[in-house]
Amino acid sequence: MANIKASDINTIRQKVTDVLGTGSATFGYGQTVYSSPITSGTIIQKVQWDAVRFDIVNSYIHQTGNIPSAITVSISDTITDDASGAYQNYDYFGDVLRNNRFDVATGQFAISAIDTKTTSSSWNTNASAELTINFSNATEGRYFFNSGGAIRISSTLTGGTSSQANAWTNLLNAVGEQDFVGDLIAANGYYTLTNTYQTYFSRAASTPYSANLYQLKAKCDVADNSAGTAQQVTIKIELSDSYVDLGAPPPGDLVDGTLTIVAEELKATGTLQPTGDPFTVAGPNSYSMSAISLT
Repeated sequence: MANIKASDINTIRQKVTDVLGTGSATFGYGQTVYSSPITSGTIIQKVQWDAVRFDIVNSYIHQTGNIPSAITVSISDTITDDASGAYQNYDYFGDVLRNNRFDVATGQFAISAIDTKTTSSSWNTNASAELTINFSNATEGRYFFNSGGAIRISSTLTGGTSSQANAWTNLLNAVGEQDFVGDLIAANGYYTLTNTYQTYFSRAASTPYSANLYQLKAKCDVADNSAGTAQQVTIKIELSDSYVDLGAPPPGDLVDGTLTIVAEELKATGTLQPTGDPFTVAGPNSYSMSAISLT
């Protein structure tokens, strides 16, 4: 059993502040951290342990919505590397926070409308629209996606009378809302983007319309965004109709009805302890959504 040195708590602190603070690449929410590095050779004060604990608390609440069971140190405590003490407790939470850094709890984000596009024109081959997302700089893009921010897309078709329209209505209802995120477990997300489109969501209609395909694709303004250097992201919503409904009664093979595409923003929010300052992420500074193109 050994007493804890400044370097020991600084290592834990770095784990936590990489998540909550500036970080780099896939780390960093861009929030003001409460703790400061501790000078080697000095006695670690209660206030310094408390500061690290507040950084843990703020990160954990953001990710889970709950207050963590992070030990509160007392003035009379002698901190060692004992399994029941604050050192191992804080180190445990440091690892948990890093592993779950893309998580955001219900109540720790706000949803706002970006744009809605509709068309009531019929089509039989393809319907698509593009949403362009601009950040003031790449760092703001990192903070947005690292803190659980997302772009939510939903599409619906209503009022159609053809068999094709009914198939598309069912498919889009089944798809529901889909989020474009930064989480590294996503097959294709913010950090896998290149400057050519990648499909991050795809679903086919039920038989016999399985040739009809709904896809969401994304690209960015850099060739490799693994380090989070993109300043612009473009999402393409595409409905590809390859099924030919021969001999169908009017309106035949056409997809009629009203097609609606909705884009929404999910952005991190909350309150930081003990200051009461808001958890603030700038997010995108502009959006541009094209009209729905039909063929």
